[in-house]
Amino acid sequence: MAKNTLKSEGHGTLGAWFRRLIIGKRTEWEGFLGANQVNYGVTVNQKTALKFTAVFAAVKILSENIASLPRMVTEMTSDGDVPAPSHPAARLLAKPNQYMDPFVFWFAVNAITLTKGNAFVRIEYSMTTGLPVALHILDPDCMQIVLDQGRKMYVYNDPDPDLKWLNGTYLDSEILHFMFFTLDGISGVDPITYNAASIGRGIATGAFSADFYRKGGQIKGTLETDQGLTEEAFKNFKRHYRQSAQNFETPILEYGMKYKPIGITPIAAQLIQTETLSIQDIARMYSIPPHLLAELSHATFSNIEQQNIFFGEYSLRPLCKRLEVQLEDKLVAEKDRGRYNIKFDLRGMMRGDATARSAYYASGIQNGWMTPNEARAHEGLKKLPGLDNARVPLNYATVNDDGQIINNDSTKND
Repeated sequence: MAKNTLKSEGHGTLGAWFRRLIIGKRTEWEGFLGANQVNYGVTVNQKTALKFTAVFAAVKILSENIASLPRMVTEMTSDGDVPAPSHPAARLLAKPNQYMDPFVFWFAVNAITLTKGNAFVRIEYSMTTGLPVALHILDPDCMQIVLDQGRKMYVYNDPDPDLKWLNGTYLDSEILHFMFFTLDGISGVDPITYNAASIGRGIATGAFSADFYRKGGQIKGTLETDQGLTEEAFKNFKRHYRQSAQNFETPILEYGMKYKPIGITPIAAQLIQTETLSIQDIARMYSIPPHLLAELSHATFSNIEQQNIFFGEYSLRPLCKRLEVQLEDKLVAEKDRGRYNIKFDLRGMMRGDATARSAYYASGIQNGWMTPNEARAHEGLKKLPGLDNARVPLNYATVNDDGQIINNDSTKND
C-alpha cells in the first residue's frame, strides 16, 4: 500500500494536523511524571537505566520469554480452533521481514515497549495483492502521532539516510502501535521516566559502592593534630599516608595525628538493604517475581514453582495479550475478525511441574475431555496410533432430560 498524503476535511493540508499532535504533549507529560521526584544526583534515561542490572535483567527476561513463545494464527471451526498457517499474518509471525529472524524481531519489539513505552511497527503491503508482506520496526523517537476528529495518523521522520525509505505519513491501519502503559489511550507513557526515582536510587547505590571500593574501602574523614607541622613535615606525612592507603596497608599516623571519620559507612548507609529494595522496585515495576532478578530474600524451594506460574500469568500474559489484540486489529480483515485469532502460546509456561502435569493429563483422559494424543502433543511428543479417541469411564452413564438413565453398555444383547 502506498504512503498516504494527508488532507483533513475542513482543516486544510497536513500542516493543520500538526496543531493536534499527541506525542507533542511529551513536555507536559515529562513535567507531570518528573514532579516531586527525589533527585539522587544521577541521570536517568533509557541508556543509563539499562546499565542498572535489575532493569537490564527484567527487560531481557520478559523480551526473551515472549520472543521464544510459539506464535500462531488459528481459525474457529465447528471442531474448535485449528491452526491456519496459510493466513498472511501467520507468515509474518514466522518471518516478519528479510533482515531479521523472528526471535530478534519480537525481542526488539518488546524491549522497546518496555523501555520507551511505545513500539511502532510499519506494515508493508504488496502493491499487487494488497496483502501484508513485511513488518518493519520504527524508532519511537522519530514518530509523531496525529489525532483529528477521531482519526489517528502517524508521521515518521528518521534522519538516518539509510532508513529514509521508512519515512512517511501512515494511516492507523498501516502501523502496529504497542503501548506498555497509557493514560490517554493514544500514546504510551515512558516507564523509565515515570519510575526515575526508584531507578535513580538503584544507580546511585551502585555508584556509591563503586566509589567506596575505588578508594580502597576508605571513607571520608579528617586528620587532626595539636602539633604544628613544617611544610616539609606536612609533605612527608601526606606522601607516607597516601602510599599506605594505595597499598591497602594500615597507615602509621605520625606527629600525633588522629583520624576522625566524617563520612558514612556502607553498613550505616544500609547499602545491601538499599540494593535489595532497588531490585524489588524494578520487580514491582515490571510485575516480575523477584527471584528471577536474583533477589531470593523471600524465596523458598516450596514457592518457586508458584512464582514461576505467577510470572506466566501476571507478567507474560498481559504483554502477550497486548500484542495479540493489536496484531488481530491490523492484520486480520474486519470481515474475518472473530473467525481468525492470533495467539502467543503460554501453555508451556503455565503447565507446572511433572507431578502436576501428570495429574492434569490423567484427569483429562480419564474423564473424556482430553485424548491421550492431545496430552502427548502438549508434552511435545509425536502421536501414536489408536490414541485419538476420547475415553469415558464405564461406571458413568448418560441421563436423558426426563431423568431416565441410558445404558451405555453397547455389548449387551437385546
